Amino acid sequence: MNTISPFAKPLYMMLKPVGASCNMKCKYCYYLEKSNLYKNAIAHVLTEDLLEHFTKEYIESQTMNEVLFSWHGGEAFMRPLSFYKKAVALQKKYGRGRLITNTIQTNGTLLTDEWCKFLKENNWLVGISIDGPQEFHDAYRRTANNGPSWERVMKGISLLKKYGVEWNAMAVVNNLNADYPHDFFIFLRTMDVGSCSLLLLWKEP
Repeated sequence: MNTISPFAKPLYMMLKPVGASCNMKCKYCYYLEKSNLYKNAIAHVLTEDLLEHFTKEYIESQTMNEVLFSWHGGEAFMRPLSFYKKAVALQKKYGRGRLITNTIQTNGTLLTDEWCKFLKENNWLVGISIDGPQEFHDAYRRTANNGPSWERVMKGISLLKKYGVEWNAMAVVNNLNADYPHDFFIFLRTMDVGSCSLLLLWKEP
């Protein structure tokens, strides 16, 4: 059994439950091509058996009272809600009274009322990938069919607000929006995004 120490440092690991799978095809994405690493595999998702094995060992490896689970993609919401309900149940099973927190990064297009109820009830922090106003966002953040995605993302954000789910934004600063920092700031402020926004720099070759 591990020992909790007041002087310990946290151990962080990121879970990718669907690997490189995504329902979008952003023009600057570097991750979809990673599916070539396991193109001969029958399945490349995080199975429930492996989820339980990981959850148990991850929690037991921690020497702090708080344990953070960070879920990323591809698009993490491509796994069904039942998968994440199982994840929460396993965290409670092996947590032994520890403070368990979850964050999940998403493009926001798959959010529904049912998802948001779950996220709120379990106090998950949701990171939304959005590149600012519609003309900037839709230039690069395209669907798998090369369609715009901004309106679907905004619908997802509206659902998060409806249910009071805590969320922040991750944006890619690119060659289109980089020259309009004021517009970008006003947009995020209008969306009531907190100070946890993360900006990544990218410029088209």
